[in-house]
Amino acid sequence: MALEKAKLKYKSWVPPVFGEIPCQFNPASLTISKGTNWVESMNPSFNAPPLSFAGGQAATYKLSLIFDQYSLDDSDKTDPDFKDIRQYTNKLLRLTLRGLGYSNFLVPYCSPPTVKFIWGPITLFTAVVEHVDISYTLFAQDGTPIRAKAEVSFKQKDFMDDILPAQNPTSRTDARKTRIVSSQHRLDQIAYEEYNDSRYWRLLAEANHLDDPFNLQDGQLLVIPQDIRE
Repeated sequence: MALEKAKLKYKSWVPPVFGEIPCQFNPASLTISKGTNWVESMNPSFNAPPLSFAGGQAATYKLSLIFDQYSLDDSDKTDPDFKDIRQYTNKLLRLTLRGLGYSNFLVPYCSPPTVKFIWGPITLFTAVVEHVDISYTLFAQDGTPIRAKAEVSFKQKDFMDDILPAQNPTSRTDARKTRIVSSQHRLDQIAYEEYNDSRYWRLLAEANHLDDPFNLQDGQLLVIPQDIRE
């Protein structure tokens, strides 16, 4: 059986819109945390007070990733003679920046990209990066970092659990993605925002069985099919 490499797929609101960061070494473990909020009743008649559900908490997970320039195949290297491991770790740091760091004052409200961890049959929920901690553990004689360990924390940014039936957090698929639109939206505009190509409005129309693809309604729920470029 061929080795399946884990990867982080991201989506930004400014070019480059789509991209991925392959994991050089697959993680040894994956821990997912999910909590709920419960409020205790102040009724003094109970030894154990009744609890009222007060909403869920965003799920989280953490990854420990290792990057070693000397363990990379030449096909994986941007430049076979370039041994600075920061060409890979800097990609993780960009996940914490507005628009991957390419945003400017022309896009003042752009957020950092959303990220999805994919490893074979495992597809986690859509998340954002909360924290990146990079430790450089080996250096060349001139001080160039050539080995690093990265601790990355992710937090759920996926409201689909309240729109479609919730799935196991390790079996999410892109077919779950939906979007609420208004009468002011157009399918070609939505296609450009989702796929960076307005020509795919027909894909959206077919997926949502729209007889009139240019007559959207306020509060209408659209299914956004899987990224067609995968």
